[in-house]
Amino acid sequence: MSFKERRRTPRVNVNLPIIVSGEKGDENGRTLNISTNGVYFESPRFIDPLTKVQMELVIPLAGDKDRKNDTVSFDGIVVRVEPEKEDADTALYRIAVFFTFLNESSLEILSNFIKDRL
Repeated sequence: MSFKERRRTPRVNVNLPIIVSGEKGDENGRTLNISTNGVYFESPRFIDPLTKVQMELVIPLAGDKDRKNDTVSFDGIVVRVEPEKEDADTALYRIAVFFTFLNESSLEILSNFIKDRL
């Protein structure tokens, strides 16, 4: 039995700092992978599925000596959390967010970043 990829856009594994703003304030995390449709990241705070979030991600830019990095901002909705319930013994939660809004500038920066890593 072979595995069929269901994702519509390529996803790259990358470890970048991310800031998540939601109902309970801001939280820092680290990405595990990202595409132009969503991000999978680790956070010390549990975020309920279906929570709307705003996120900011710093993208390192290669080849441009004047600009070291760029910031991508987007809105999204939490679609998966692992573990599924908040637990005092859990240090890091793995959270998947589907992008609901990504402006053209952020989409272009993110697309170029992903393309450079494929």
